[in-house]
This record gives sequence, structure tokens and C-alpha cells, in this order.
Amino acid sequence: MMVMFAAAGYLALAAAVLALRGRPAYPAAKAMAGAGFCVLAAVCAWQQGGTPWPWPLPAGFALCAAGDVAMGRYNLYRRPRALLWGILLFAAGHLCFLAGLALRRRPGAVPLVFAVAAALALAAALHRGWLDMGRLAPGGVLYCFAVSLMAAQAAALAAGSPCTGTLLFAAGSVLFWASDLVLLGLYFSRRRGSRVLHIANLTSYYAGMLLMALSMAWPAGFA
Repeated sequence: MMVMFAAAGYLALAAAVLALRGRPAYPAAKAMAGAGFCVLAAVCAWQQGGTPWPWPLPAGFALCAAGDVAMGRYNLYRRPRALLWGILLFAAGHLCFLAGLALRRRPGAVPLVFAVAAALALAAALHRGWLDMGRLAPGGVLYCFAVSLMAAQAAALAAGSPCTGTLLFAAGSVLFWASDLVLLGLYFSRRRGSRVLHIANLTSYYAGMLLMALSMAWPAGFA
């Protein structure tokens, strides 16, 4: 029952973020939604009461919540420092998630190849001028590698040890990766600022975090 209440509260907070796009309360709404998925993850882990989380996962949720606030400030005020902090905090969150997954299954060849291919694809898009990240381009390519490796590693773990927890985490990770793909178009393409892209980015991100948080109710697959 507590999980249902926590999930409902989180979804309400995520809906508030969508409603407050472009308004002064937007970063605060993102902070509340980030706190919402952290609380949901904690409630899921507490209710199952058995196998503990791999230690880096809670840090991953907290860092992503902080990164989302920074991105909200960038979206509202267009301050480059906020964008840089958002990228750094999200990258650190992805590395924590990846570390948690690696405790269960070390990254194999397929996730590494996928991550390298994604990073090279972004580098090619930047080189051809399809995307413009300015001075952030090198960091953007490294970030792309990190998020792609995390998503691919989560998918590999779900394929090798399928259970409710690993499948939910993998689905959430893929949605997280998709939200970052949309974000490239939102902030760094000729269609930057598109309302449709912004809604797609937020929807896929918050749906991904919902699934990743719910996966903490079944941590046995990560142990």
C-alpha cells in the first residue's frame, strides 16, 4: 500500500513538472519530483525488507535528482553553468548505477560496443554540424558513452538474470537513455526549444525513473 501511495505521489509531482514548464516554479517542481522518485525507491527497498540494495544505487537516484534540478534551471534561465552541472551530476548518477550493476555482472563486450558506437555516432553528428554543443562537445561524447553503457549493461543483466527487478530497471534505463536522445534535439539541434521535444524528454525521463525506482522492490536480481 505504501508503494502505491509513494508511486501516486511521484506521478502527481511529475505531472506538476509538465504543467509548470517555463514558469518560475519549474526548478522547484523538478526538485520535488526528484525527491519523489528517491522516496519511492526507498519505500520499495524498505517494504521488501530482505536483500539490501547494491550500495551505489541510492547515490545514483540522488545524483540524478540533483542533475534534474540543474537542467531545470538551465531550461528556465539558459545559464551555461547550470547545464554543465546538470551534465556532471547526471553523469555521476549513471556511473553509480553502472557500478551497482557491475557488482552483479561486469560489463561485457556487447554493452561496451554499444556504448562506443553511440559515442562515435554523437561525435559524427557534432562533426557534421547536425548538433552544436560548443565547448561541451567532448564532455557530451563522454556522457553519451556513460549513459549508453549503463542502459546496455542493465539490458544485459535483465537478459542474463531475468526477474521483475532487473526487467523493470532495464526498461527504465532504456527510457532514460531515450530521454537523453531527445534532449540532444531539445538543446543542441536546430529544433532547440521545441515544445514537443520538451514534453517527450520529460515524459520518457520520469517514466524511466518510475520503473527504476519500482525495481528496488525486487533487489534479489541485483544481489
